[in-house]
Amino acid sequence: MKARKIFIIGVALALTACASKAHVKQEVLPTKITMTGEDDRPEWTTKETFTEKDGRLMYTGGVMGGADYALTLRLAKSEATKNLLESIEIKARAEFSSAIHGKNRSEGDLGRYVTDAVAWTVDNLRIGGIKQSSIYYEQVFDPISQSFKYNAWLKLEISKADYLKARAESAQRLLDKAIREKDEEAKEKALELLEKLRQEA
Repeated sequence: MKARKIFIIGVALALTACASKAHVKQEVLPTKITMTGEDDRPEWTTKETFTEKDGRLMYTGGVMGGADYALTLRLAKSEATKNLLESIEIKARAEFSSAIHGKNRSEGDLGRYVTDAVAWTVDNLRIGGIKQSSIYYEQVFDPISQSFKYNAWLKLEISKADYLKARAESAQRLLDKAIREKDEEAKEKALELLEKLRQEA
């Protein structure tokens, strides 16, 4: 009788363990319901946020687990735009810092010119140079929350020509500012920069 009780308890525990394992297996990742015409996520959604190809600068941004389709797309676009502007700001700051740096200038004086030039470059691109080139989204069913969620990725791009144009316009404004402020060294650096940009164009 005692052995029989032990056997029954053992079987019950084994069944409980199996049921527990089965329950764990059911809590899988969210299931894809709809996608934008592709069986798998495009390669660009999983790569770095910036790539340069065929004279284009491309930036991506993505959001996962959004509760609303339209809002998720807006957030993905906002993320891509942030990545683009931050990258352009870093790129332009490095280029203008290198061009404007003078041997007798203080860091604060240098920073004033560089900051203005970078801001003008970013503003020029923000106004007319940014284009949306690709979009991918998924609607998924989340078994944990028992609700539908959205994942979205968006790719923005600017042409290298638009970037160089925005930078040249900023260099011209830099020259105009140096002339107004009668800063001869800044004027000389701005002229050198403009000449360099003409050669690159």
